[in-house]
Amino acid sequence: MKLSKSIAASLLAASLTAAAGCSGSGDGGEAKQKEASGGAGQQQIKLEFLSNKADTVTTMDKIIKKFQEQNKNIVIEQNAPPNMLKVLAMRFSTNEAPQLFHVYPSAPSFSQLLKDDNVQEITGDPILQNVDPKFITFSQNNGKNYAFPYALEGYGVVYNPDMFKELNLEVPKTYAELIRVADKLKAAGKTPFLFADKEYTDLRRISAAMLALDDPNIIPFFQDVIAGKKHIADNPVFAKFIEKTLEMRKYAQKDLLGLSGDNAVREMAAGKAAMYFMGMWQAAAVKKANPSMNVDMFVFPADKAEDAKVAMQVGTALAMPKGVKNQAEIKKFMEFFATTEMSQLYADETQNISVVKGVKHNSKETKVLADMAAAGKIYRAADSPWTPAMQDDFGKATQELIATGNKETYMKKLEDIFYNKAGK
Repeated sequence: MKLSKSIAASLLAASLTAAAGCSGSGDGGEAKQKEASGGAGQQQIKLEFLSNKADTVTTMDKIIKKFQEQNKNIVIEQNAPPNMLKVLAMRFSTNEAPQLFHVYPSAPSFSQLLKDDNVQEITGDPILQNVDPKFITFSQNNGKNYAFPYALEGYGVVYNPDMFKELNLEVPKTYAELIRVADKLKAAGKTPFLFADKEYTDLRRISAAMLALDDPNIIPFFQDVIAGKKHIADNPVFAKFIEKTLEMRKYAQKDLLGLSGDNAVREMAAGKAAMYFMGMWQAAAVKKANPSMNVDMFVFPADKAEDAKVAMQVGTALAMPKGVKNQAEIKKFMEFFATTEMSQLYADETQNISVVKGVKHNSKETKVLADMAAAGKIYRAADSPWTPAMQDDFGKATQELIATGNKETYMKKLEDIFYNKAGK
């Protein structure tokens, strides 16, 4: 049943009010204009920026403030409500879309906005000139740009270099070497791995990264399965994925499905394990939890050293509604954010990997991932064509695989999740 416009607006207002430290604009779909105080007839243009990254709100506020100091007739109000993607969808459904919003170009939620023809295309726009060209391509959807890319997020193995040094261990370059390192750690009485498998979202993320590492064509394969053209059992990569998933858990903490992401960070920070496979943001979290600890990351290894690459996504990108008013002012802010100075500020404070020319990655803990990105050795994880429901169901099914070890049941569940589910 569809919500009435008034009810949807009420729900939206409640969502925005709940966002701590953020102010709701109530502007609707158009940028409101009013007389600027002391502006001698100059009109003030108000833009709303809807963010899905609560952890970057403070940094974005700094950038917005600097922009407004140079553009006194433009006011940008940042909102970061809970469940932002649902709020964004509601705003579009009620024709009250914000003028500027944060997106993940590879995510199903953004694909749906494109399918509904809701996003302004910016392919070839001069505003992209300060972005590294390879990342302009990496952020495309169907060969076109609809979002302005600013920074990447990647996956890898957070590890304890001091524990490695203690046992004379080297960073593994292949999956076989990774298991040999785990064997030596276990023999020395250490916990080799932590896996935050209590959270099916975290489990889905690293699993999707593993699948695409072992099969570079996994995304079109999933698209064919979803379209009913192929079956999960047609691809041998799943047998390899199951084997690796279960093998690594032999070297993990005892309570396989009892560890959350927050607890994994605390365990790593306390020196209770050697490695933790997760997103690069967790390296920063471990360092924050124990500033005196030596923390680093390495690339999750492929079967062959020469196939090394990192699962990444454009984690910070901005887009605007199709046909939105005040595009000149919106693009002016996009360009300002893409200056080397502002993007350096963003990279330093968030530790994301900037795709803007001239920006240096100063985070020691995640430098190896940034170097891989600079070399173009990156790939999209397998879950980019999955719907949110598919993502959740895959994570839960993989939890069950870890709990039971039942490979046949798992394969059947994957078939049920993905096969012929286009448009469902």
